[in-house]
Amino acid sequence: MSRILSACFGLLLLAGVATSAQAQSEAGGISTLFAPGARADGMGRAFTAVANDANAIWWNPGGLAFTRGHDISLTYSQLVPGLADDVNWSYPSYVQHVEGWGGLGFSMAYLNYGKSEATDEDGNVTGEFTSYEIVPGIAYGTELGDNLGFGVTLKLIHVDLAPSAVTLDQKNGRGTTFAADLGALWKMPAMKASFGAALSNLGPDISYIDADQADPLGRNIRVGAAYTPIETDVHRVLLAADASRFLIPGRTLAVDVWNAGAEYEFNRLIALRAGYISDPRGDITDFTFGMGLNYRGIKFDYASIPQSSFLDRVSRFTVGYHF
Repeated sequence: MSRILSACFGLLLLAGVATSAQAQSEAGGISTLFAPGARADGMGRAFTAVANDANAIWWNPGGLAFTRGHDISLTYSQLVPGLADDVNWSYPSYVQHVEGWGGLGFSMAYLNYGKSEATDEDGNVTGEFTSYEIVPGIAYGTELGDNLGFGVTLKLIHVDLAPSAVTLDQKNGRGTTFAADLGALWKMPAMKASFGAALSNLGPDISYIDADQADPLGRNIRVGAAYTPIETDVHRVLLAADASRFLIPGRTLAVDVWNAGAEYEFNRLIALRAGYISDPRGDITDFTFGMGLNYRGIKFDYASIPQSSFLDRVSRFTVGYHF
């Protein structure tokens, strides 16, 4: 890679919001690893077996099988506030029920690395450029049996790190590939429980300047369980836990990240959330917390989540509408 791409790679590490730093350092298209939804963030990112809103497209497309009505969501976050105010990430998504078929969804992840300075071999500034990633996706989920949903998300991944005018070898630092996510969600109403599993980012490696130095996508597998011990017209308590593993060649199969969380909802209006993320390899081991408001289908969620130890916590915001 040229010096410019190396600088952009540094931004990849800076943009690590509750995502394993090790996985980012070994993967391309890291925007696919940023989990959407401040509700899930507040619950410690234990959401694979919940996946009951528009962000099921990312978490577990199997959850789309149980979609009812229409659901719109938009998540936004500044990634390194105080260090670079123009580095941000957003994730709009939409799902709807299709009678006789299941659930259909669309999403569009956008990661903005902000402006960077291009330099020559002597370190002289030669100009500015903007880097970004964009990942449009389409998803479908249907019931394969009673209370068993299966879904697929297909997405295009485009990464634009630097134009040819600012690279030392005069080649575009751009790459495009595609990937698929597979998910299943099994609901057990009698036990007030559910179980979920998802395989993410299954697709070809992505290359930028040199195809021989292509980077693998952040392929991973997640499993989760959820339980609702209390559910009345006024009070509802949800408990959830996830375990995930990055599928990096040459590594033995073991859990990389543990997630656990809880949500208390009062009168279907106000929700309080807390959780815990254990990601020792990514230097992220801390609590999360958040809250949500829901009024006539209009939803607002907030979460505070940890990053690597050398970065401050960040806030996530999600607005949505169910109709």
